[in-house]
Amino acid sequence: MALTDTFVKNVKHTGSSAGDKHTDGAAMYLLVNAGGKYWRMNYRFAAKRKTLALGVYPAVSLAKARQRRDKARELLADGVDPSTAKKGAKQAQAAAAANTFELVALEFLATKADSWTPTYAAKWLRGMKKDLFPYVGSLPLASITPPMLLDALRKCEKRGAIESAHTLRQTAGQVFRYGIQTGRCERSPSTDLQGALKPVNTKHMAAILEPVKVGELMRSISAYSGQQSTKTALMLSALLFQRPANIRQMEWSWIDLDNAMLLAQLVDIEFTGDTEFGVSICHGG
Repeated sequence: MALTDTFVKNVKHTGSSAGDKHTDGAAMYLLVNAGGKYWRMNYRFAAKRKTLALGVYPAVSLAKARQRRDKARELLADGVDPSTAKKGAKQAQAAAAANTFELVALEFLATKADSWTPTYAAKWLRGMKKDLFPYVGSLPLASITPPMLLDALRKCEKRGAIESAHTLRQTAGQVFRYGIQTGRCERSPSTDLQGALKPVNTKHMAAILEPVKVGELMRSISAYSGQQSTKTALMLSALLFQRPANIRQMEWSWIDLDNAMLLAQLVDIEFTGDTEFGVSICHGG
């Protein structure tokens, strides 16, 4: 005789040390003991008798327990052990919880500790915490679709931070590429968002090509009365044709004063957050 919702709700433990079993059909029963009410299903697999836990009442209702029983019977019909399938599902769920966008992003950041400057790393993390972690940070990396990521980037875009939205797409791409490399996901949704954001309107400054104008620039730099470090950086930029970041990260060990030479090793410059630029320069002074 099948169980009813009323019976399941009102049935009490009789005091039996082994608990009381109330069958519902198709090998499912309700086990009632001093600890509570538990749904169970007995079955045989590979000539062995086994018991599958279907949940605890009232968190799992009679109807839900029957659904789980029917699903287990389908697995048995396909030659799959329901207990093994349940363990696999739990492991997959645990793996997903450990592989959220935020956790993988922080792990990726840790791998860059030795190659990124503290300033750049802090800026990278600040952008993540402000614009991506609140919206996709708790989601498993493999579950994030292009529309999900785009929705987060649109929020940044709508407040007028167009360039930041583009940078975030690139930094998100770094996390997904790391996820692919470490087996947490199979593809990067950021790749599919190429062209989806509003374009960044940049104003390019005209290059100084006339010798007379170049002379004026050099004299202006020479006459600059601000900080000496700024004046020196401006002069070096004009003489060495390097990016501002390259100039900022110059080290004394690169300079050969005796031979008036600048000998630079490979320098990691994090510019867009998506690419590491390396420069090797050797200029005579």
